[in-house]
Amino acid sequence: MKVGMTLLPALLLCPVLSVMADSISLKDGKVLNGDVINDGPDGVLIEYFVTATIKDQKLVAKDEIAMISVTPPDEKAFQDLGSLATPQTILDTSFHDQLIEKKIPEYLKQYPYSRHLTELREDLRSLEAERARLRQGDRRIDGTWIEAAKIEEDPYQFGAKIQFAEMKDQMQARDLVGALKSYELLEKKYPASDVIPDAVDAALNEINLLQGRIGLANANFDIFEKRRQKTLANARADQAKELKDAVEKDAALAKKAIAVASADGSKFFPVFQNNREALDALQELVTAEKTRLIQLQKTPMREGIAASKEASRLLAEGKPKEAQEQLTLSQKLWPANIENAKLKEQVDLSLKAQAETAKKQVPTPSPSSSKP
Repeated sequence: MKVGMTLLPALLLCPVLSVMADSISLKDGKVLNGDVINDGPDGVLIEYFVTATIKDQKLVAKDEIAMISVTPPDEKAFQDLGSLATPQTILDTSFHDQLIEKKIPEYLKQYPYSRHLTELREDLRSLEAERARLRQGDRRIDGTWIEAAKIEEDPYQFGAKIQFAEMKDQMQARDLVGALKSYELLEKKYPASDVIPDAVDAALNEINLLQGRIGLANANFDIFEKRRQKTLANARADQAKELKDAVEKDAALAKKAIAVASADGSKFFPVFQNNREALDALQELVTAEKTRLIQLQKTPMREGIAASKEASRLLAEGKPKEAQEQLTLSQKLWPANIENAKLKEQVDLSLKAQAETAKKQVPTPSPSSSKP
């Protein structure tokens, strides 16, 4: 029997389920990937992966083993740290706090001779620098750091970007209700921002997914309701009462949960699969909101935004008349665009200044030239 204690065999034997797992190669060609718990006289006990997510334990007789590969504890612990790369969007210090104050210091203390020490110390310095930026008001949105001063220059547009970033994070986490609540807040606070067209598309996608969950819940509800009614019909009086009490309790809990979920003024609440009233109410809300957002989606918001940006560019080039034309187009396409009001003021001032400059350049007739 060969016993390997290096990292390389572990990497070669288990590239799919867990890069940093132990493995036992059997003489019949099978490989068990997981964690070696004990190597004793009766055999090797391993907690191994039956599937990518399910584990089981097995005691393997030593005469069945061709090779054992055990990953060093510090390598396993390093993998358990998870990704140290800063997320594309980060709006607070929670990601950094966990790594800086807990995970990395504990690793450095427990494995002072690990080959990852230099790497982790560099990561720690980088994370501390990023946390300092976040604490002073900088934010990272879609992979780009935005300084606090720039956010303060245009709090409306950047506030909308930050709110939309939160919505996208919730979408990625498959938190449908959370994402829709974030959209509600975005539309309420920043209805004329540049991110609204993309946010409307995202909200419609989440509503379609929520509709699917409601449909599945309704289908299951009908099945369970038939079973419940059948059980009630065949149950003794005391059992039937207990079942009815349980149903009423579930309904009360759902009603309370809806009230809690809606306490912040949001219209959306989670899918309560055992409550027909809640499912019907959520279905009605989803239908109405989908209709409203589809109508909003038809507004040429993106074209209006493009026209306002073109007006801003022309204005910067000293072409106020051309800028005014683009501004007029923007106002027609999407009147709500918040940039239109700012641009109108700038265009009016520029046109006025241009007119005054032209007036000064007109030569004044001399007194002698005015005599007959």
